[in-house]
Amino acid sequence: MKIIKNGFKFLLCVIVYIIVFMLMSGVLPFSQQFVEAGDRMLEHNPALMLTILVPILWNCFTALFIIKNSNFRGTKLFLNVFYVMFFVIFFITQIGAMYSVNALEMTRLDMILNMISGLFALLVSLPLMVKFFQNKNAPDEAVERKNFDIKAIAIKLGLCGLVYLGAYFIFAFGVQWQFDAFRLFYANTPWGQTAWHGNTAGLPPFILITAFRGVINGFFILPLLTMITKNKRTFLIAACLTFVAPAINHVAPNPMFPDMVRLAHLIGMTGTMTLFGIVAGNILWGNKK
Repeated sequence: MKIIKNGFKFLLCVIVYIIVFMLMSGVLPFSQQFVEAGDRMLEHNPALMLTILVPILWNCFTALFIIKNSNFRGTKLFLNVFYVMFFVIFFITQIGAMYSVNALEMTRLDMILNMISGLFALLVSLPLMVKFFQNKNAPDEAVERKNFDIKAIAIKLGLCGLVYLGAYFIFAFGVQWQFDAFRLFYANTPWGQTAWHGNTAGLPPFILITAFRGVINGFFILPLLTMITKNKRTFLIAACLTFVAPAINHVAPNPMFPDMVRLAHLIGMTGTMTLFGIVAGNILWGNKK
C-alpha cells in the first residue's frame, strides 16, 4: 500500500514539473526560428511529443534518489538538491551549447530561456518532492564525513578536469565523430574547425574549455559529498544520474538537431558522463575517514 501511495506522490511531482516546464516554455519569448523548428517537428509526428517525458522522468527520479538518500531535511535539502541539479543539468549544458550556437536553429537567448524553464520547473517541483520523500530521521545538519581541505579539493577538481577531457575525447573520437552527419552539422563551428579541419590555433582554447567543464561539473556536484555519506556506491549513483541527465534530453526529438546528430549526442554524452561520473566520483569521494 505504501508503494502505491508513494507512486502516486511521485506521479504528482512529475505532473507538476511538466506543467511548470511547459507553461514557462509557452510564455517565454523564444525566437521565431526556434518555435517554427519545433512546430515542424510536431507536424511530422505529433506522437513523438511523448518522448519528452523521458528526460522529465529521469530528472524527477534523480531528485527522488538524492532526496531519499540525503542526510539533510527541509529547506537545506531543497537548496542543495536545487543547486546540484540546476547547475549540472541546465546551466552547464546551455552555456556549453553556446559555443556551437551558429550550427543550431536557436539563439543564445533561446538557450538562456531553456535554462529558465528548467529553473522554474525545479523551483516548484523540488519542494513538493522534499515534503513527500525526505528522510524524516535525518539529523537536519551536515554530517562530517571528511575534512574539506580547500587545497585537497582544488587538486581533486583539477583531476576532474583531466578526467572529463579524457572521457570526452574517447567518446568524441570513438563515437560522435564516426557519424558523417555529426561532422557535417558542426563543420562551421569553432570546435568543428579545430577537430577535423586543421585549425590548430583553436586547439588550446578547445582543450582548456573542455577541461574547465570537468572542473565546473566536479565543483557543482560537491554538495553531494555532505548530503550522501551512507556509502560510496550511493554517492556514485547519485552523481552519475545527475551527470547523465543532460544526455537523456537527446532521447526526445529536438528541433535543434537532425535525428542522426541527436543520436550521436545521446550515445556520446551518455558514455562521456557515465565514465566521468564514475572516475571523478571516486576521486571526489577519496578515502573515507
